[in-house]
Amino acid sequence: MKTFISKSAENTIKIGLAIAKNIKNRDIICLIGPLGAGKTVLAQSICKGLKVKDFVNSPSYKIVNQYNGKYPVYHIDLYRLNSVKEIDELGLDDYIYDEGITIIEWADKLEKKNLPKKRIEIKIEIKSENERYIKWQRY
Repeated sequence: MKTFISKSAENTIKIGLAIAKNIKNRDIICLIGPLGAGKTVLAQSICKGLKVKDFVNSPSYKIVNQYNGKYPVYHIDLYRLNSVKEIDELGLDDYIYDEGITIIEWADKLEKKNLPKKRIEIKIEIKSENERYIKWQRY
């Protein structure tokens, strides 16, 4: 497990760009952390590192946004979903196991059994108003 310490949003962007250098086609990135931890900032910077030119925003209401860059990127946000049944009904497997990169915000809403076995898990811990611990591990 790699741990990065971010002391600002700018730091988090640099960390996301560094993570993007280690991403390969079909990688699934699971972002986990509390509200306001920086999951969307990290997702935006990973997309930037993957040469996505579009503005990347959190797909909270659409659930899934698709972008084109070095690979197709599927950005999924599970924040507003309240049950495993709702998540199952979305048919996320169509995105998760397709060509491209999948970034899942609030991946901890998935049951452990539904998490892809091969994934990159990024946990963000809030240490203070500006400081975050970003823990990165490939499974």
